Amino acid sequence: MIFHIAVCSPDAALRSGLERQCMEYFARREEDACIVQQLADPETLLRRDTEGERFDLYLIELAAVASPAGLKAAGELRRRGRRAPIAFAARTPAHAYNAFKVDAMQYLLLPVHQQELSALLRRATEPEYGPALTVNTASGLRVLAYAGIEYLECTHHIVHFHLLSGEDVPSLSLRVPFSEVAKPLLADGRFVQPHRSYVVSLPAVRQLTAGELLMASGARVPIPRGRESAVRDAIQTWFRG
Repeated sequence: MIFHIAVCSPDAALRSGLERQCMEYFARREEDACIVQQLADPETLLRRDTEGERFDLYLIELAAVASPAGLKAAGELRRRGRRAPIAFAARTPAHAYNAFKVDAMQYLLLPVHQQELSALLRRATEPEYGPALTVNTASGLRVLAYAGIEYLECTHHIVHFHLLSGEDVPSLSLRVPFSEVAKPLLADGRFVQPHRSYVVSLPAVRQLTAGELLMASGARVPIPRGRESAVRDAIQTWFRG
């Protein structure tokens, strides 16, 4: 998985330091990597969000003033529906209460040590903190994290959510087209639809061959003639970050 991190601070040295610490943490993870985007101010962060740029973690410095712009930006991200974890770096604990009112994952006091940032990144990369969708099943409502989904398979108006854990979660009979179920996943950017009855997680793809995708579990997902080029482009775009 490629983890996208926004580091927002007017202090270039702090931004570079946090980026270096993030890189050091992900260098120790075998299957994951990170891309860090340095942003000089909260206004730039919100503008990027308006333009459609999304992050898996927001690291925002809070200035030692009465009403930090970084805190306001975090509140705006939440109002826009962004569920990704937010963490603050501050020189004073004065804003800790308001930070947690915007559902902050962590409030770090500067200077941030590697051990503290590593603990934050470890939590942030857990699937429960990423985007999720709800599924009506025979046993009740299930919440499935995007990061835990390997692929979807629709057969006889039932969607089977095949998870990376090996579990198969079947939905109740659909009352909407499969395309409506797939829509939020495809909008997320980490999924592709190689076939009208399948949606697959790009990080879980292991091989593209003529007419099919080989998934992490060993499952094989068919690709109709004419779709291979688009699927190949999606895979290449994803792994280039």
